[in-house]
Amino acid sequence: MESQKLHSQGFTVIELMITLAIIVVITSLVLPTIQESRNQARERECIIHLKQLGLAMHNYHDVYRTFPPGWVRKTPYAQSPSGFGWQVSILPFVEEAPLYDAIRPSAPNNEGALEYVEAKYLKREISTYRCPADSTPVTNPMRGDWGTSNYSMNYGTEPVPRMTPLDGSMNWPGALPTRLHTNGIGWWNSRVGFRDITDGTSNTLMISERSVKSAAGIWPGVRSNSSETDQVTDTSYGNEINSGLNSFSSPHRGGANILLCDGSVRFLSDQVDSQPRGPGQGDVGGLFQKLGCRNDGQVVGELPGE
Repeated sequence: MESQKLHSQGFTVIELMITLAIIVVITSLVLPTIQESRNQARERECIIHLKQLGLAMHNYHDVYRTFPPGWVRKTPYAQSPSGFGWQVSILPFVEEAPLYDAIRPSAPNNEGALEYVEAKYLKREISTYRCPADSTPVTNPMRGDWGTSNYSMNYGTEPVPRMTPLDGSMNWPGALPTRLHTNGIGWWNSRVGFRDITDGTSNTLMISERSVKSAAGIWPGVRSNSSETDQVTDTSYGNEINSGLNSFSSPHRGGANILLCDGSVRFLSDQVDSQPRGPGQGDVGGLFQKLGCRNDGQVVGELPGE
């Protein structure tokens, strides 16, 4: 009798299977919610990083009356040495002044080239320059193995003058020099200030994301003048968000976060209106191109909120 009583208090095989089935169903219902919550948390942190970059860019402008150049080199020729980029320029404004002092980008003996700086400094991870949802390693193996950045400055509506992405054309005979001027915010030796953003700071893109989908970026600078996309990204027709190796991109579903020149952050769909620019100033392309151009005289209209 006692053994039968003990046996009756245990689980039968059927009861165990039902319990396991219930656990599986609950887990399948809960896991997507947990994952979605994590994704939202990463996206919020990415937005915070972009706002920090916006504040840093504004503080830099307060000091120098201009935004930092996309990158700095003495000559525009394609096959140039490396050069310091905009993210080095704002290091003191993102609480990385000791690193800036160690790099010393203005020192006369380094000739403005990254090769004159100890590699350990250029391989640092800077959390403000990383989207927490991106999977690119701390040092970017696709871009010289220097410190990864997931944020890129707006180059404007003209495409980067390379036949193929990731330097596929840099060693071809007659490789084109980098552009001397664009209608964006950053390029070779650029000096864009608020005075030059005639379309209004709330209508002009300053910085957006680059994820592993488009080889991310690097924060120290460019490996040469033919490696513009180490630091900048264009908004030309055919180079929309998440469209290829030269484009802005993000791991966030359906688009990417963008920082406007007024310091606000918006989410821009990768299905944003994009059209070829015509030969005339009035024919300026779609919304994507209008955001990328600082002085086309076009009103962008209402964008999604923060």
